[in-house]
Amino acid sequence: MFGIPPLGYLILSLSIGYVFVYSPWAEVSALNDKKSEYSGFIDTVSKIETKKNELQTQFNQISEEDKRDINTVLPTSLDYVKFVSEIDNVAKKYGIIIDKINLAQVDSSVGDSVANAGPSKPYRSSILGFSFGSDYEKAMSFIDELEKSMRILDIRSMKIEENKDFGYLYSVQFETYWLK
Repeated sequence: MFGIPPLGYLILSLSIGYVFVYSPWAEVSALNDKKSEYSGFIDTVSKIETKKNELQTQFNQISEEDKRDINTVLPTSLDYVKFVSEIDNVAKKYGIIIDKINLAQVDSSVGDSVANAGPSKPYRSSILGFSFGSDYEKAMSFIDELEKSMRILDIRSMKIEENKDFGYLYSVQFETYWLK
C-alpha cells in the first residue's frame, strides 16, 4: 500500500535537493573565486597608490629652482621658438648671427618592423640644423657654451667651409631631446 517505498522518497528528495542546491552552490563558489581575485587587484592598486604617494612626496621636496634646471636640461616639450631664441642669445655673446635654421623630427619608433619593435622610448628627439659665419676660436667657444649651458644636445654633424667674409662658414646639426 505504500506505493513508493521510503527508499524511493529518499532518492527523490536527494535528487531534488541536488538540482536546487548544487547548481547555485557552483555559482556561489565561482563568485567566491572572483571575490578573492578582486581582493588581489585591490591589494595591488593600494600598493601602487602607496608608491605613487611616496614618489609624489619626494617630488614635492625638490626645490623650484631644481625643477626649472631639470626642465631646462630635459624639457617636457620642444618649444622650437624658445629653443632657437636661446641659441641666438648665446650666439650674440660671440657676435655670431645664426642663419638657415631647420628642424627635422627623428622617428621615435624602435626596430625595423612591427615584429622587431622593442619598447618605446620615454623621450622624443629632433635635429636642429643651422649655419653661421665666424672665426674658429669664437665658433668653438660658441659650440662649447651651447653644449654646456642649455638642454641636452648631441652634435650630429659639423661642416666647415672657408669663407671670405667671416673666415669660416659652419653648418651644424644638433640632436635635442624632450620627454614624451
